[in-house]
Amino acid sequence: MDIQSFSSEFLRYLKTIVNRAFTVLLFCFFISAAWAQQPTGVSAYDASDPSTMRSQIKTAFESYLFFESGTFYALQFGYNYGIGNRHLLGIAIPFYHNVFNADYGGFENTTGMGDIRMSYMAAVFNKENRAGLQRISPYLEVSAPTGEYQLGRGAGAWLYKPGIIFSIRPAPEVSFYPEIKYQFSTSEVNSQGGDDGLPDPEDPTKDLKYKNLSLALPVTLVLNDWNGWFSLNVLYTHSFEEKNDFIFIRTDIGKMIGDQTAFSLNIAKFIAGQPRLNVIVQAKFNFFLGRK
Repeated sequence: MDIQSFSSEFLRYLKTIVNRAFTVLLFCFFISAAWAQQPTGVSAYDASDPSTMRSQIKTAFESYLFFESGTFYALQFGYNYGIGNRHLLGIAIPFYHNVFNADYGGFENTTGMGDIRMSYMAAVFNKENRAGLQRISPYLEVSAPTGEYQLGRGAGAWLYKPGIIFSIRPAPEVSFYPEIKYQFSTSEVNSQGGDDGLPDPEDPTKDLKYKNLSLALPVTLVLNDWNGWFSLNVLYTHSFEEKNDFIFIRTDIGKMIGDQTAFSLNIAKFIAGQPRLNVIVQAKFNFFLGRK
């Protein structure tokens, strides 16, 4: 290796170390700032609300079962930083274990990091102390192509997902969280409609751009005596590139297992449209930051 090549490799390595150190310091700063906020106690209403503005550490164990083509397992670590009950910054880092039933050149069973997701949400309307419409929360999520798409761990391109969530509480124990989102890419991806950005388990090459419109209609019942909640959700997705539709039914059951810790189990089942992703199972632990 000549001097120029060595210098180039060294500078690239040094840049990687600096970026990782900066990320760790920034993460520690957010943790410290969130802990210093000292919010009031967390309730089942907060834990079951997909647009809650509370700071929290999120951990999820997930499995994705496709129709006769493979199974993906994921472990996700995330952090959301809430600012003044009006803004929420988030980051999530997934790690995948992919099992393919197709020929992937000896890589049919591998593990590695997936696409990192970054998000921002704002509460443009916030009237939590009244019945009816309580909050309107637009958001933007961006996925960076950090996962190896040819091994089933990423889409292979940047994905952008603007959306909006409406928080409606017609009764003290009943809440609705209708959501609309549009996920798209500006270049070809190794992902198809109905998979929410997951890579294609049948083909490791890039095909079309990603242009999906999704609607979610969840209704959540909070069980105060049990300190938990139950949710039923209808998920609809239309792929403009493939001209296909996908409909899932999802059930969630969750419970507070501490003053600031919540556990939930989410199961989504394909029921109509183009059969591709069959079942999604997610077990989530959310630890809300701050002290009473």
